[in-house]
Amino acid sequence: MTKNLSSTINNIKIRILVVDDEPDILLELGALLEGRGHYVKTFDDPAQALEHIASGDVDYDLVITDYRMPGGISGLDLAKRVKEHERRKGVRGGRRKAKVFLMSAFDIMSLPELNEPDLNEAAKSEIVDEIIQKPIRNDKLIAIIESSLLHNNL
Repeated sequence: MTKNLSSTINNIKIRILVVDDEPDILLELGALLEGRGHYVKTFDDPAQALEHIASGDVDYDLVITDYRMPGGISGLDLAKRVKEHERRKGVRGGRRKAKVFLMSAFDIMSLPELNEPDLNEAAKSEIVDEIIQKPIRNDKLIAIIESSLLHNNL
């Protein structure tokens, strides 16, 4: 990562929602991102995260979700619902739509849900903006976030 990219993003407070069923992951990502000056809200339950998004209390710039979570709502389901919410809400006051990153310790591209014939590459790109394989080094994750969000005209 270049110094200019890092200094640009450090002057911007990104609103990030993190959803993962592992409390240690939530604590680590929360501390990492808050340590860079960003607003971070975490949920270990995707249904609660969706309720929070629907409340409209915060317009998030980024949603980071784990793929596999208990309770019947996967990270891919969550991503679809976030994008549907964004489409219904529309872009107001110049606010950009939230990006969604899907993370997993599994080989994501081999998951059957991502290889269904009706979920082609174009549909994938509209639902998930980045696919991140866990484990990932903190510096690499930060670089992906910063590069993607600067590309989104923060």
